Amino acid sequence: MTSYDTLPTGATTSGATTSVAVTSGGITTRSPLTVEDVPALTALLNRIDAADRLDEPAAEPSIREWLTMPGLDLERDTLAVRRGEDLVAVALVDVHTSLDRDGRVRCQLMGGVDPSHRRQGLGTALLDWSETRARELVGERHGTDAMAVFRASGGRDPREGAAADAPQAGGADIRPVLARRGYTRARSWLSMVRELSGEPVAGPSVVGAALRAPTDAEREATRLAHLAAFADHWGSAPVPRERWALWWSSHTSRRELSSIALDAEGTVLAYVIASEDRPGALHIALVGTRPEARGRGLARAVIARTLRAAAEAGYARAELEVDGESLTGATRLYDALGFVRESVFGTYEKPVGTL
Repeated sequence: MTSYDTLPTGATTSGATTSVAVTSGGITTRSPLTVEDVPALTALLNRIDAADRLDEPAAEPSIREWLTMPGLDLERDTLAVRRGEDLVAVALVDVHTSLDRDGRVRCQLMGGVDPSHRRQGLGTALLDWSETRARELVGERHGTDAMAVFRASGGRDPREGAAADAPQAGGADIRPVLARRGYTRARSWLSMVRELSGEPVAGPSVVGAALRAPTDAEREATRLAHLAAFADHWGSAPVPRERWALWWSSHTSRRELSSIALDAEGTVLAYVIASEDRPGALHIALVGTRPEARGRGLARAVIARTLRAAAEAGYARAELEVDGESLTGATRLYDALGFVRESVFGTYEKPVGTL
């Protein structure tokens, strides 16, 4: 989802409770999201996308998968704000079941406000609710002595060359709101793209590994490779089997264009998980190499295989996001493979200590 804007005070602190208020804008109700909200939520997200110029349109099948992902309790972890029949704002809290590499509980706070209903306090109250609900979830899952961190998207940095006084776009207008609440920028993410016309991407020859597209038989082996590959990455925490299965079988998944490098024992040494979130563009969603297999050119080999397969399948371009401060040299690899940097996004966080 996209960033918050700045629900009038008095918003409920439990998604399971429905409240009704009469405001100058008409009757306002607050209640949890349901699967029946998929069309309205998709439409809301697309209004936000257009206004914030994010170029990340939502589709109903993806939103349905999102609302039914394992571990999400719609009744307790979501809050929808409606004025009359219109869905005008939403919040969702996702608290990880495992600790990250620093021993903290990652709490992702997501939400958005209809552009025509901003500057009315909706976003601030949604953040109030989200932080309260996240604290409750941390206590339920990890105990009151757990160290937690709230995270939220800070939107996109200004385009290179933009005037200093240009209006903020890309969801970045949330940043002053986050700053007032004690959030600071914790990470930068590069959005990179590569056109797929022209010469095929050359990949290195590899020794001791077979390259091919994964099958369902390698689903768990690939998850285990992902856990190993990202164990030392900032903010990463183990992905549960149930949520990995959803990603693996998503309607946007392009398994035939994904790639794995297998050793003789069937261990996945490196992998690319690909999806198609927008027509004509292949999204390289995940790339990783087991620590013990790094330095052999496997990451370059699996990415090159995926890019060649995508070009042969008629895709016009490939896109991905990468940690701008990655310790594994990922940005240098993508530069060498012909990717160019398109945008920079910020993640903001607030450590909250023990509850």
